[in-house]
Amino acid sequence: MEIYKSSINDKENFIKMRVSLFKELGEIDENSEIEELIKETGNYYTNHIDKDLFCWFAEIDGSIAAVASMCIFCRIPYFQNPVGLEGYILNVYTLPEFRNKGAASKLITEIIAFSKNSAIKKLWLNSSEAGKEIYKSLGFKENDNEMELFL
Repeated sequence: MEIYKSSINDKENFIKMRVSLFKELGEIDENSEIEELIKETGNYYTNHIDKDLFCWFAEIDGSIAAVASMCIFCRIPYFQNPVGLEGYILNVYTLPEFRNKGAASKLITEIIAFSKNSAIKKLWLNSSEAGKEIYKSLGFKENDNEMELFL
């Protein structure tokens, strides 16, 4: 298994994996009109990669097997994070045929190492039930006080 940090050249792989994730989650189906999603995801990737979006891929036998992404943002400093720099981990997805081979753990380990070298003081994410044990094994703690509002 090879883990590598993505570049601008990985846009199509990023889009493909994101669409696969949404299909598995039931957010889109085979009949969905996804052209706009594909276009805007590509635009986002192009405009943000290696600025405030960082992605890693796991490759097994020459095929993309898994992806994990992190968006960086700076918030008002606070006691535990006087710099205010945080990373939100998202888009962690392994194709079904490559699951239980350690790809997600290796990807998150890469994100942690990158973050430690980048002055990022906090990483956070929203986990599926299937992913919780992976994150816990890497030191993440559960926190259920988040709320959201879509406008």
